[in-house]
Amino acid sequence: MRSQVANGPEIGTGHKLDALLAPRSIAVIGASPRADTPGFDTLMQLRRIGYTGKVVPVNPKYDEIAGLRCVPELAALDDAPDHAIIAVNNDIVEQAVNEAVARGVRAVTIFASCYLENDREPKLVERLAATAQSSGLVICGANGMGFYNMSARVAASWFPITELPSGGIAFVSHSGAVFAALLGLDPRLGYSLAVSAGQELTTTVADYLDYALDLAETRVAALFLETVRDPAGFAAALEKARDREVAVVAIKVGRTSQSAKLAESHSGAIAGNDAAYQALFDKYGVIRVRDVDELAATATLLASPKTYVAGGLAAITDSGGARGLLIDLADEEGVAFAEIGRDTREVLKARLDYGLEPVNPLDAWGSGRDYVGVYRDCLTALMRDPDTGIGMFLFDIALEDHLSRGFVDACIDVAGATDKPLFVASNFGKLPRTALADRLRTAGIPLVDGVGVALRAVRNVIAFRNGREAGQGQWQGAEVPHSVVTGWKARLAAERGSALDEATGYRLLADWKLTTLRHAMVDSPEGLSEALDRLSFPVVLKTAAPGILHKSDVGGVLIGLKDRSAVLTAYAELASRLGPQALLVEMAPKGLELVIGGLVDPQFGPIVMVGAGGILVELVRDVTFIMAPAMPAEVERALRRLKVAPVLSGFRGTAPVDRRALAETVAKFSQLLADLAGEVSGIEINPLLATAQGCVPLDVLVTLKRPIAV
Repeated sequence: MRSQVANGPEIGTGHKLDALLAPRSIAVIGASPRADTPGFDTLMQLRRIGYTGKVVPVNPKYDEIAGLRCVPELAALDDAPDHAIIAVNNDIVEQAVNEAVARGVRAVTIFASCYLENDREPKLVERLAATAQSSGLVICGANGMGFYNMSARVAASWFPITELPSGGIAFVSHSGAVFAALLGLDPRLGYSLAVSAGQELTTTVADYLDYALDLAETRVAALFLETVRDPAGFAAALEKARDREVAVVAIKVGRTSQSAKLAESHSGAIAGNDAAYQALFDKYGVIRVRDVDELAATATLLASPKTYVAGGLAAITDSGGARGLLIDLADEEGVAFAEIGRDTREVLKARLDYGLEPVNPLDAWGSGRDYVGVYRDCLTALMRDPDTGIGMFLFDIALEDHLSRGFVDACIDVAGATDKPLFVASNFGKLPRTALADRLRTAGIPLVDGVGVALRAVRNVIAFRNGREAGQGQWQGAEVPHSVVTGWKARLAAERGSALDEATGYRLLADWKLTTLRHAMVDSPEGLSEALDRLSFPVVLKTAAPGILHKSDVGGVLIGLKDRSAVLTAYAELASRLGPQALLVEMAPKGLELVIGGLVDPQFGPIVMVGAGGILVELVRDVTFIMAPAMPAEVERALRRLKVAPVLSGFRGTAPVDRRALAETVAKFSQLLADLAGEVSGIEINPLLATAQGCVPLDVLVTLKRPIAV
């Protein structure tokens, strides 16, 4: 929580960003009396937001700017300001930063890009970062638009926003354009903190999110991410958000795969750079959205004063056609409508004009007689139904007409009488802002432009609640003796740069309690004959020639060998093509082929991929990703995201697989990957056979980290 300081803004109780985001005094270096310049607009934004601390313009050309005494340099001040806003061109940014450090300023905001033509090495951004690190200076930017701390009424931005409402959204953006759009184009969105992070020379999204979570006003965090420069800090901030039940909604741009060209397994080819982000988001319940409209709509609903608890969507509209489209779009988005009960239907029937059906979603427009009362009573009945979790009033606030005024009146009355969230959505996303929209905001009723994006926002709100209730679960099934882990680490470190043969891979899996089929390595007809005495038919014969990662691609897998003669013949043919080294494995029962793969992401560490396996793995790409290690409950939630999920429960006469065994198998695999992340670059089981009796790996590929070049 923040405390009030006399003659200054609210400041924190020890957060490292207090001097940056809630300073008691601010100097504006490059301040100007000329309108429409960063040096002038920055001063105006401080005035507009109601900043109560000391503001000092710094410019040697002037004695006074905007009614404030101006000083030629920071050294002329008796006391060092907490924060300096640097509103100057690239060529003098470094001088301004050095001046701030010399005067004892603790934080600066830099708007300039800090890219210089014909710059020397190290580059300006690197020099600034080094100066900050050696001096302890905290920087917002560079190459950003600054920030607005609505909670403390502090602005460090030149962007000329005229309306600066506070609210429950903490917004951090790597895009200046998106930052400006959300803050400048829709005053209904209220913020506790809004930051244009820029290059993050010292201060990252993780830091801003951590700070925002300490603000009492913050109900939801909205992020526009290009990258994460502090992975550990970001994960810690997401965990803090989850613990405090603050929803995080994020756009992460850059889904393209750059790592596939380096991948040695299907998992690497499919995962790409984005997989680790998705796994991280799933672990901490981050709501990932696809565009800015969905980001704003979802944040709007989650910032509502009323929290969604449980139940379906209840909707009322003024058009049968609009209702039909709403039903179609809800089906596409996977949003379930509340199944209203008989009592609710009776109330609706009593108030509706003849010919209108008492159903949900409800078209309540008839003759127009007493339409305000009809909508008020019908919407009240829908909101009171036990199966309703959230309500939508779908109509278009276009002009200040009497119909829209009546609908708004009814909506405000109903919202005031329910503890469930209620919002207004429009059919058309390009409607003008009106005073009626302002009335809704004042009443705490969100307004979302466009029915499609509104439904996606509802889906996200429900998913957040359901994910929060699911929890992490408890499980001790993946514990492996310390001596086993250290033994394998030593062995794998000694074999860096290679891939384990499959038999060794099976032994590795067995040590982490994964069930494997009986098998034997052979390198001669005599060894093959001895192995057959210990195994049961039918069997599979696979090449074990070094360097062959995908055996089926070279005809190195022969299945369904039913007797000794068939095996000997197959071995002779295989040995003549690919060499005498081979693996003999007992045939597995029938089941569903899945793939589980593990990769070690350079930012976020070990992640597990699970999905449709066999030859379909790269064709279908029906996969999902999980941070490692994972609990079985996390794995089960991931399995439900797969397109093949219905098949796991039995499909068209097929037996359901043992879901518990499958979840535990993937969890054990994730622990293996986490334990050996320093030694392996990837592990893949493809296919993993899932049956009604359990799971068994049919093929395993373990690739080791390459030696470090000297």
